[in-house]
Amino acid sequence: MSDMGFMDRESKKRQLRRNIVQPPQEEHPSRYEEEDSEEVIRQVHRERRKKRILTTVMAVLFLTVTGFCFYKYQSEYEYTGYDVAWEKPMRHGGAESSPESAPAAEEADTPESGADTEGAEASGDAADGGQEGAGEDGSQPPQITPSKSVSESGFVKYAYFGENMIRYTKDGASYIDGAGRTVWTQSFEMKTPVISVNGDYAVIADQQGNQLYICSTAGCTGVARTQLPITKAAVSSRGVTAAVVEDSTACYIFYFKKDGEELGISIKMLLSGDGYPVDLALSPDGKQIVMSVMYMKNGTLKNKVVFYDFSEIGKNVNNRFIGGFEEEFDDKMAARVVYLNQETVCAFSDKGLTFISVKNVIPDSTVVTVPVEEEIKSIFYSDRYAGVVVENGSGNPSRLDVYTADGKLAGTVDFDYDYAGVEIDGDRVILYNEESCRVYSLDGHLKFQGQFDFSVSCVRQGKNHGNSLIVAGSEVMKEIKLK
Repeated sequence: MSDMGFMDRESKKRQLRRNIVQPPQEEHPSRYEEEDSEEVIRQVHRERRKKRILTTVMAVLFLTVTGFCFYKYQSEYEYTGYDVAWEKPMRHGGAESSPESAPAAEEADTPESGADTEGAEASGDAADGGQEGAGEDGSQPPQITPSKSVSESGFVKYAYFGENMIRYTKDGASYIDGAGRTVWTQSFEMKTPVISVNGDYAVIADQQGNQLYICSTAGCTGVARTQLPITKAAVSSRGVTAAVVEDSTACYIFYFKKDGEELGISIKMLLSGDGYPVDLALSPDGKQIVMSVMYMKNGTLKNKVVFYDFSEIGKNVNNRFIGGFEEEFDDKMAARVVYLNQETVCAFSDKGLTFISVKNVIPDSTVVTVPVEEEIKSIFYSDRYAGVVVENGSGNPSRLDVYTADGKLAGTVDFDYDYAGVEIDGDRVILYNEESCRVYSLDGHLKFQGQFDFSVSCVRQGKNHGNSLIVAGSEVMKEIKLK
């Protein structure tokens, strides 16, 4: 019985197994499985995207923090000493020339049709009486001849020129690069040389004399002569030059190409009516000129800032006058006017700074005036900033204020230092006298102060702007590495 029962149970099991139906095998997943797979893929992509975003954010955050820390370190770190990287004698007018130095002078360029002469050459006009008292004698300008050295002179000055410096005396000028090498040298004879620099061009004029030399960073490009004595000169960043000459009744502003050839455009200003130009500057493109002018009104000496245009715009107006500001300078005297850049003029007066927009060619009537109540001791400027040094009312005896081109305060520094000159180079303000210098960041941190063993005439940042200086004097030039 037991065997029969066991067999019967086994028979039933086999029957149940036969009755079980195996599901058919599908070649492709079902619709639901496909949807599940796509969702999984999307989820993976979302996770990867989140990781990438997180990684990017973390990297940006790291770089930002690192950059900020580096900036704070650079801004606040004070160098306490220096090593001399190189030293060159200047006694005989310049450092040794290197074999790869540029020629002393390049051939005078032919007139260009570029922006610096646009309208000027085309019009060929002159203001009424523009040549009056300054007729041509038919003489040729002096030949531009290179000189191997500039003779020693008691008058030695330096000016920022391009990325380097130009050294000029009564006997000539030398352009010296950041390694102390003389790129070119030009000899001349002047009683009172004055210089105007704009970008990669400079003009050296003999004040109360009759000649001016137009130079680029590659060499002297032209020489111009005037019949009347020169009182002021200015140059554009493209080499176009303006010179102010005068006689007993009037001033004349003449325009010259960079090769020294006179353009057919001039301005005549009657001293008894138009006034006397205190200062002038050319726009970087050479199309405009701004002047600070003194004039008499009801028996009182007044000041105004005026603009003249030498492009096609100015050709259509009387005497090329396109705008002026009188009320803004009614109670002040603007001793210096400069183009900070193509769009902004800054006028430095005895009562502050005035920023004038020339973005739309015609001077904007909305000016930004920054009043200064303290006595102004010095001014300084670059293509980005304008600043003043004033007598401080309390604490340290002096204070310097630096403003951006739109008139906003960029930095201020209180200091106690008997300085002779002040310059702004990049984002650093450099104060110096004959024996020492100080370097400040715009946020007021003292970066360096040091003494020198020679007479100093000019200081600027070196090739490594953060930690090097070029220090120049009448007899020696050095690059120092700050440490």
